[in-house]
Amino acid sequence: MNPYIEEAVLITQDLGDATFVGAVAVFLHTKKSRKSQDLDFVVAKQITREKFLNLEYKFVEENGKERIYTPRNYKIDVYDSRELNEISLQRIIDTRATIPVDKKGAAVNAICLEGLIVTKHRANRDQDHEDLSLIAMYCYRNIDWKILKTFTKNDLEFRQIATDMKFYKNNPLD
Repeated sequence: MNPYIEEAVLITQDLGDATFVGAVAVFLHTKKSRKSQDLDFVVAKQITREKFLNLEYKFVEENGKERIYTPRNYKIDVYDSRELNEISLQRIIDTRATIPVDKKGAAVNAICLEGLIVTKHRANRDQDHEDLSLIAMYCYRNIDWKILKTFTKNDLEFRQIATDMKFYKNNPLD
């Protein structure tokens, strides 16, 4: 099993109801991985510092910002009170996909494919373009365009995303 997915399973066991949104979500949808700096996930309810510490998570000061590490030394980024690229956390949770990850019945929650596409498109970093290319290559026919449209701000954004995804499908990034 991919080490990030193993960690996502353990985080879910540690913290309960987590919905993964970054590289882990891309892997869960495409079954293709890339290097990641951290594991990003959404929770409905803020997790207290005390709970993290009781579970042996660590708080580390890095470049003037406090970061959280799992007991297994994976950096995490928890979204518990701010939107993710202008999509409410509740919407991410309400529309998430639960994806089986092994034959023993373990599963991990991930942002739905359509929400993932919109968040990646809005983030617009090099890694997001690579992720969108992977999604287009491996998941294009699974995209529910009606659902995707509900995540966009307007028709222009929807049309741009549709155009970009078709481009990536026909011209994958290396």
